[in-house]
Amino acid sequence: MSSQMNLSVLASKTNLPVGTNTHVHLMIELTPGQMLSNVRLPLNFCLVLDHSGSMGGEKIRTMREAVKSLIDEMDSNDVLSIIIFDSDTEVLVPATFVTDKTALKRKVDSIRDRGGTTMAPGIRRGLEEVSKYLDPGRVSRILLLTDGQATDREDDSRREVVNAAGRSVPVICLGFGSEGDWDAEFIQELADLSVGSEAGSRQGYADHIPSPEKVMGVFNDALSSMMVVAKNAELVVHMVEGVEALEAYQAIPVIRKLNATVLQGRNTVIPIGEVDQSGMTFLVSLNIPARNPGQMRAAQVDVTFEVPGQGVLRESVDIIVNFTTDAPLARQVNQKVMHWLERVQAFKDQTRALELAANGDHANATILLRRAGETLKLQGEVELGQNLIQAAQQMEQQGDVEAGLGKTIKLEGRKTQRLQDPDDPGNSKQ
Repeated sequence: MSSQMNLSVLASKTNLPVGTNTHVHLMIELTPGQMLSNVRLPLNFCLVLDHSGSMGGEKIRTMREAVKSLIDEMDSNDVLSIIIFDSDTEVLVPATFVTDKTALKRKVDSIRDRGGTTMAPGIRRGLEEVSKYLDPGRVSRILLLTDGQATDREDDSRREVVNAAGRSVPVICLGFGSEGDWDAEFIQELADLSVGSEAGSRQGYADHIPSPEKVMGVFNDALSSMMVVAKNAELVVHMVEGVEALEAYQAIPVIRKLNATVLQGRNTVIPIGEVDQSGMTFLVSLNIPARNPGQMRAAQVDVTFEVPGQGVLRESVDIIVNFTTDAPLARQVNQKVMHWLERVQAFKDQTRALELAANGDHANATILLRRAGETLKLQGEVELGQNLIQAAQQMEQQGDVEAGLGKTIKLEGRKTQRLQDPDDPGNSKQ
């Protein structure tokens, strides 16, 4: 294992039957090594917070506490700014180094609910503050939190996040509450546009805070995504002649289908960009043609990444498979890889179900939602699994899914976490 970056590759099967093509799924895990696990790049972070009248009571109280908790996790090399918006926009904390946490928390405690939800000026002012400390050696982000429908033009907010993308400042978009009139698709669209992707691509970071008690966890997840240890990372799977890449998915920290453009002939190229302290996991599916008995090198997995002050570094792993006439041996599979294949399939089912429901095919949507929910419950993701089963029941009985539950499924359904007690990579099952 590298002291900088650990690259681990597991194959769903390493023993393949002779005389037939075989689909082999690679689980590629990238995690910081010992030298990087406790270091990170400094932050340049702006919070753009809705404090309109609908944020009153427990919502605004828990939001204040979560913001103060984030401040506790920052250090004196980090830069923080805070914008609050209702019908007007106010720069509560101009961009400043986090040297006086007590003073910053007093500012946060002064936030009160009032007014409407004029969103675009808040994003614009947030970008202005972040732009004061833009630096390749910093991780620059805006976190936008809202619980209501924007009362200004949505196109104005779209324009502002596109401007943020032009400055390489992603916007993390959080929708607060299940019953509010904020639009989950619009929130996701803003996040997508802020990373230079098409609206609806689900490449940006968007999340849902269903209730006040969930605020702290969602904010902590957002902060964890900014704990960056390496930049400009790229993963490449080099395949030998005859081996074909079929599809590629990111599996951790969120599930997303990677664009077909990453499948380039005999190479699968995955631009990763930033790697945070928790690392990332990918699944790449290969078709390996029939061979005579014996071993072959089917592919090589390479990762390059940049660590400030150390330049571009590289790690690689060879993928060796064995063709055998032993049928029981060829049926053995790696259970850890199969776990993640099933998790990605549940995500596919959930996504397809929402598409079918939107087109009026509630019967098949119900089947897929229930199947995905049962899979997730078996995998230990009980809350999300129950949400999907509840959505299937609502669709069956009412022909639709309640708004709050729909938001939860759309924005939380692709979030994943590492196995708490993963199977031994050598574990196989026939």
